[in-house]
Amino acid sequence: MDITLYGLGPTRSARVLWTLRELGLDFEYVEGRHLIGSDELKEVHPMGKLPAVLLDGRPLFESVAICTHLCDLHPEKELIAAPGTWKRAMHEQWSAFVLSELEAWLWVSARHTFVYPEDERIPEIMPINAREARAALAVLEQALGDYDHLVGDHFTVTDIIVSYAVNWARRVDLLDGFPHLAEWLERLRDREACPLPD
Repeated sequence: MDITLYGLGPTRSARVLWTLRELGLDFEYVEGRHLIGSDELKEVHPMGKLPAVLLDGRPLFESVAICTHLCDLHPEKELIAAPGTWKRAMHEQWSAFVLSELEAWLWVSARHTFVYPEDERIPEIMPINAREARAALAVLEQALGDYDHLVGDHFTVTDIIVSYAVNWARRVDLLDGFPHLAEWLERLRDREACPLPD
């Protein structure tokens, strides 16, 4: 398959980059802040956002969709459970959970910190966002209390998807008091293919 990834280091493209590396796939990486909102990127992602991929010339966007699809194409790598299995349901559960219950709050805080113009930022929402993010982190902390991974007994793409958001939470000082999450994240960050930022 001919794969082109459009990305930028600290964005959710790290999920896709990590997945491609773990799968051992060849790909072209087109990287740069200049891509955001560009006509070139809008040919792949209608909103001109990162990440996006071309797979044999066909566009696909949203990091979770991309990672899931790539792993489905390579079941022999065992990075994702087969559709219809309980483990696959757990993958879908944790992927949806992290996007809606953790990452959404982190992204709103980021927008009101450095994305929006200063006159559009609402600093009063920051403590609320932090509280909601920590509630989601508490759920993940409990889930990893007795297990090394979120799905099954080995590393999967679910760990990639969720750890991106957990690492984001760590970088904005929300991970205090979650020792299981901190240990899990450090183990994942030690993987050779991991591109998560410090």
